[in-house]
Order: sequence, then C-alpha cells, then structure tokens
Amino acid sequence: MKKLFAISLFMLTLALVNCKDKSTDDPTPAKTLNKSLFTNKHWNVVQGSNSISHYFRNDGNYCSTDGQLVLGTWQWLNNSDSLETVEPSFGRAVLYVEYCTDTEMKMKISNTGAWKIYTKQ
Repeated sequence: MKKLFAISLFMLTLALVNCKDKSTDDPTPAKTLNKSLFTNKHWNVVQGSNSISHYFRNDGNYCSTDGQLVLGTWQWLNNSDSLETVEPSFGRAVLYVEYCTDTEMKMKISNTGAWKIYTKQ
C-alpha cells in the first residue's frame, strides 16, 4: 500500500511539472524605446535602390550622415515616442519610434507611413 502511494505521489508530481505553462517563457526580451541610445548615430535603411538616413545629435540638431552639417532641428514631443523634425528644405515632419536598441531602430514618418527598421551605420 505504501509503495502504491509513493508511486502515485511521484506520478502526480511528474504530471504537475510537465503541465507547467511554457508559453510565458519568452527567451527574447522585448525591444523598447531607449532614448539614450537614439542620438549621435547614423541610422540607415535601404529599400531597393533607395536609402533613407537620419542623424539626430543630442544637442537637438538634425544632421547629415556624418553628424557635421546641420540640416534642421529635432525634439521629442511631450516626452513621448514621437518626435518632430524641422528642416528649412522639407518643413516640419513628425516621426514615430517604436523601439531603439544600440544597433537597431524601428521608426515611421507620419501616421500614415510604413514602419521601417533602421540600423546603426
């Protein structure tokens, strides 16, 4: 009887361990918007034969790909995930950033634009 009880207890323990919900174990951490990693980098995305580049300096200047030639200004809007750029050549634009890591950023231009993955150059 004790042997049957011990075997039953062991089987029940195995069943409980094997029924653990494994769907919540996500080995890939979620990518978030880390604003401290956003500035002073040349961000680029290539789509076909076109290339789109951005360089946001931490002093609020929007620059050429080397960070030297100032093209306009930029600023975060209301400490959110959206920012505004103002360029004399192109005017005002609002950009939305979903996430930013040390080497990758997901951003779109305007509400109607498509999300693009930019990489640090």
